[in-house]
Amino acid sequence: MKKMLKIILIAIIVLAAGASAISAVICSKELKSTEYDVHIDGIETPARIVAISDLHSKEYGEDNSELLALISRQKPDAIFAVGDMISRSADEDDIQRFLRLLVKLQEIAPVYYSTGNHEVDYMAQHGEELLDRIAETGIFVLYDNYVETEIGGNIVRVGGTSGHYRSSNWDEELDYEMQEEIGSTDTPAIVLMHMPENLISDSARERWNADLYISGHTHGGVVRLPLIGGLVAPTQGLFPKYDCGSFVVDGRLQLIITAGLAGYEAIPRVFNKPEICVINLR
Repeated sequence: MKKMLKIILIAIIVLAAGASAISAVICSKELKSTEYDVHIDGIETPARIVAISDLHSKEYGEDNSELLALISRQKPDAIFAVGDMISRSADEDDIQRFLRLLVKLQEIAPVYYSTGNHEVDYMAQHGEELLDRIAETGIFVLYDNYVETEIGGNIVRVGGTSGHYRSSNWDEELDYEMQEEIGSTDTPAIVLMHMPENLISDSARERWNADLYISGHTHGGVVRLPLIGGLVAPTQGLFPKYDCGSFVVDGRLQLIITAGLAGYEAIPRVFNKPEICVINLR
């Protein structure tokens, strides 16, 4: 009996390892779209947004042709790039490819970009010239500021924060003046916030007043386990509560976390296809 159980256990481990290896290969190549409906007071005409994050200098198809094709098929009214589109170790080829991607995205819809912790770390080493180069492509660069703009026939405020969570000093990094101002009118307000920890931390929630927050950073938990969800997320650690999907924080704050487009450093995505996030505003 013990021998039989041992054989069964070994068989399960082998099958799980094989399935994980196959999934890792699939998740390194195949993209998916995940769709959400979000209701916001003041949205009079339905609008469609594509949110992308955590590309980490990865390429899907030559010059990201496959990524661009998937986004184009969604027919978005706006595209939000929510940080970590390059890696902190990006070289000039990576930067050039990212800039070309932004130019091509604009041919689909207006692009709004905010930084992630990797861009912030990159700029700490190389200077903020990166933001100037990104702005020269003609997109909206949101770095502790917001713009009042039209999306799908609606006037909307879209802001982005440069701050990124650090357990010791995150409160000092965030520009709360901008965050409080963006939601100070009846105009619908959306904040691009790469790290959801900037919203879900207990002492932060009372400061936010926008209608919708869009984050990345979690990579969807990197490895997704059946019936459990994400295995690990940067900052949140093992079995993160906020891995990916739609959440209501503090009973009032709408948060969507996209699972993003790359693995986490040397850890491949498993049972977790890279995604673009499609948000229907109603």
